[in-house]
Amino acid sequence: MFKDFTSFLDTQRAGSPQPLSPGRYSYCGTESSAERDEALVHVRFEADPCLYDSGKMIVIAYSRNNDEPHCKENEWLDSEDPDDVALDELLKIYPDFHTLPFYDTATRITIKTIDGKLTTAITEDLDAIISYLPIPPSLSHIPTVPITDLKLITMIDMDVDRVKWRGSTYAFKRTAEIHEGTLRELAILDQLANSPNIINLVAIVVNHDNQIRGFLTPFVGSGNLQSVFMAARQNLGLGDEGDAVAFDWPLKLSWARQITQGVVELHAISAYNGDLKPQNVLINSTGRALLIDFLPTGITHVFAAPEVLEAFNRGVPPKLSAPADVYSLGLLLSAVAEEKWGEMRTPTWRGGKTPEWYRDIVNRCLALAAEDRPSATEVLSLLQREGS
Repeated sequence: MFKDFTSFLDTQRAGSPQPLSPGRYSYCGTESSAERDEALVHVRFEADPCLYDSGKMIVIAYSRNNDEPHCKENEWLDSEDPDDVALDELLKIYPDFHTLPFYDTATRITIKTIDGKLTTAITEDLDAIISYLPIPPSLSHIPTVPITDLKLITMIDMDVDRVKWRGSTYAFKRTAEIHEGTLRELAILDQLANSPNIINLVAIVVNHDNQIRGFLTPFVGSGNLQSVFMAARQNLGLGDEGDAVAFDWPLKLSWARQITQGVVELHAISAYNGDLKPQNVLINSTGRALLIDFLPTGITHVFAAPEVLEAFNRGVPPKLSAPADVYSLGLLLSAVAEEKWGEMRTPTWRGGKTPEWYRDIVNRCLALAAEDRPSATEVLSLLQREGS
């Protein structure tokens, strides 16, 4: 059993990410309609894979061709992996691809079969040009970093990259699809800049027009609670389901208090997490728990409050609230005690190792009626009083 976090870190050997392989074409993603009757393949031509916004942005567009039922476009749309095929076909049409009249913004190459022959039309793709938000006066005091100064190391999550800037490593959270959401998250991080329980905001990342492309936070190599529990239990040969635990109770209790303190601070400024779960709690090298991700783009069903799930199932955008956070907090506190990270709708306890008073706190948080749940402040008071 690990009695402190340092002893756990001593068992970990951080590997270096594999360097990104350069290539003449970098695939960026494909947009397909639900009916699979059109597709947009995004690639960058002659881009440095470690540098943002390098190379030429190209969008290969094609749609279902009812006039030519046996054409290439229809074949691609009906295939499982059309991306490389469309690009390969385009290179056959243009062997000297680099001589095409690319636009400085984004170039759309529309492919269509006419009279049995593939044809192309080259235009500027105005839809692919993204207008980002400027930095509002309320955030103008935060340092900025040009996105071109960052060097991509590897992707951490769907919208978070590990990057290098001025010789140090950071996490770069890219601007969300709903740009106003990134502004809200920046405002929260700025207001809680002095909190020891919230991830620190290092700088806003901007483009050449000084518009917001995301922000930097410290890179926490030890990972989130899920990765910590998985690594620790694997190291000790415990597996996922046994009654034995990997971490000493006082250490886990300190994490429970730090997490709850972070939630208290959020609620004090009328802000809410909306997606409390082990993956959104980092454990830094000193063993302190830090909350991250204050812009949920969806919900995690196994950690969501009943009223949030009910709204989601009705197709209504769930409303963030303190009681909903407290419900998720209860499940998260259960996960901390039991070293679990998956299915948590009904807490299960490992062989009676978690004190009864702690289980009672969790159960109070999990009251079905929102008005019956304690506040985060009450939860913190109970954790401090009962655990002393």
